[in-house]
Amino acid sequence: MSLTPNQEDQLNQMPRIGPHSKGDVVVEEIKGQDLAIVLSRFEIGTIDRILDYRRGSRQSPKLIVNTSVGRFLLKRRALGQDALEQVVIAHSVQEQLAGHRFPVAGLIHTIDGETIVEHEGRVYELFKYIQGSRFDKTNPQAAEAGRVLAHFHDLLRMYPKEPSMQRRTYHVGSRVYEVLEELKGVLKSHESESQLSGFDQTIEFLAHAYQQSYEAVERVELTSLPHCVVHGDWHPGNMLYKDDEIIAVIDFDSIRYSPRITDIANGALQFSMRMGELEKIESWGEGFRGRTIRSMVQSYNQFTQHPLLASELAIVPHLMIEALIVESIVPIQQHGKFGTIAGSSFLKMVEQKVKWLTPRIDRVIEVIQPPREGEDSFA
Repeated sequence: MSLTPNQEDQLNQMPRIGPHSKGDVVVEEIKGQDLAIVLSRFEIGTIDRILDYRRGSRQSPKLIVNTSVGRFLLKRRALGQDALEQVVIAHSVQEQLAGHRFPVAGLIHTIDGETIVEHEGRVYELFKYIQGSRFDKTNPQAAEAGRVLAHFHDLLRMYPKEPSMQRRTYHVGSRVYEVLEELKGVLKSHESESQLSGFDQTIEFLAHAYQQSYEAVERVELTSLPHCVVHGDWHPGNMLYKDDEIIAVIDFDSIRYSPRITDIANGALQFSMRMGELEKIESWGEGFRGRTIRSMVQSYNQFTQHPLLASELAIVPHLMIEALIVESIVPIQQHGKFGTIAGSSFLKMVEQKVKWLTPRIDRVIEVIQPPREGEDSFA
């Protein structure tokens, strides 16, 4: 299978997986002069205090700006996520959602009525600051994430399909096998021989697992399934809760036009994966929280105006495997590690997760089906 240049580039633009990394390879900051120039474009009252906001990628620095009229979040887009056409689309999507009272943070307009500030070749955005709590790993909050994702997709179903809108997914085929093979050489320059013991077997296992899932997804013809504008990074770190209700969805940097089921499966993966402290990855719990997967997918299906097709449900666990592998190997290929974690350690964890999920694929497909009459629904 050959890939076009655009398809090969997809691997370099995947959203993150797992908890926020404390140590991105490139740490950026918004310096004083740049900050003053950018903030001068907004009418936000007298500035009282500015605080560093350390959540999310440090390649996309953020600041909390306290002023006499409120609290705001200033963000500079990461390089590679700052193509003007894509930012304009992302802002258009957010404003359309806001018009339907969908829970977004809310973009602040400049004195010229724009939502984008370009300065020194970089792109800045200013949002209302929303105070909320993070995902608590309970089934009701997972179900809420499914409900809100269904509403997101339904509201954007008729959004104009912009020719320039990105269409990438983690279902990319042969390039994955090439990257996996390249990792053998990449990690030799970052880790010792003892650290890499058994690593070749890990690579072989992941390549085989990806191939099996890729072929399963191909059999249902992913490109023929319902498409819409998707969030692209439906991740617990991008949801703010209050009393089990999502009060804000953030980070629209990965907006694209893709099969909706790729958004759902990635969300099921991100919300259900058992994790622990980054520094103790070997002690992360095995597998995924099955009830979380069920809660989220059943809730989506209960609240969407367009119920999921049987063919979509049949590939959810396969897409989860694809997403887990692809979103793990990209940063390791680029930097030799995943955040602050040794690349081999992270991929061995991925191997264990896939080994847990693979024999349970049929069970996952079974439990995410719409509940039968009289059956309890986690939604």
